Amino acid sequence: MISAQNVELRVGARVLLEDASFRVGPGDRVGLVGRNGAGKTTLTKALAGETQPTGGQIVRSGDVGYLPQDPRTGDLDQRAMDRVLSARGLDDLVRRMRETEGEMASADADTMVAALDRYPKLEARFLAAGGYAAESEAERITANLGLDERVLNQPMRTLSGGQRRRIELARILFSGVDTLLLDEPTNHLDADSIIWLRDYLKSYSGGFVVISHDVELLRATVNRVLYLDANRSVIDTYAMGWDAYLQQRESDERRRRRERANAEKKAGALMAQAEKMRAKATKAVAAQNMIRRAEKMLGSLEGSA
Repeated sequence: MISAQNVELRVGARVLLEDASFRVGPGDRVGLVGRNGAGKTTLTKALAGETQPTGGQIVRSGDVGYLPQDPRTGDLDQRAMDRVLSARGLDDLVRRMRETEGEMASADADTMVAALDRYPKLEARFLAAGGYAAESEAERITANLGLDERVLNQPMRTLSGGQRRRIELARILFSGVDTLLLDEPTNHLDADSIIWLRDYLKSYSGGFVVISHDVELLRATVNRVLYLDANRSVIDTYAMGWDAYLQQRESDERRRRRERANAEKKAGALMAQAEKMRAKATKAVAAQNMIRRAEKMLGSLEGSA
């Protein structure tokens, strides 16, 4: 679970978000949306613990898997499949089992005997960690993300940016963590892989937050929407699916436009009345008070369009 309390985010002097509170629990499938540059990626990094908010608090309980837009972590000399298996600590065991299997065929008797003694112990640890079923699960995930055996046997440094990103997505999905944070997970995926990912997320037992321009992914998977409003620097929470959110947000924006128009009309009337009264000395103070009221009214509307 992730809990955000009174969170503030800034980039330099610019305020992206103020006083935002929300939580992501088991079964919460959250779409994080907003215009480009609103701060969605910045917020997701803070939720993942990659950066700290400038105000408020973010508490994470349970394991969190984070897919950034440009993954740059991990050992570049590591085999791609081992990178996926490392999500459950299986990579080292698989590597040592492969090495030991080679030593079991050694012409040197001492090496062979030592390997024959070591292999059952390694295999027992491997089985206790999920073993061959877990390895098959990892292979199924990578295959559905368009990663073939040739790619999986290559070191990470030889892969393209798109291949490395699919490896990181496979690793996070394989990890079985409590909460997923996915920033544009459909990037570099083909149509079949995107359809598979939708189905995977629909049945995911934990919680997740996803940023995506893929409307069909959002429509198929989310049951809550967090709308980061760049004009108002706030998050509006919609506890509903994608299509219902679109209707409700349109209604909310119409209401805000009406409220702004009414407030501007009232402020304009106050300013006009104040201008008439300012010329009279006996009414100068009252006129000034009217101007202050009008300015305060207009000030409260800034960023609410």
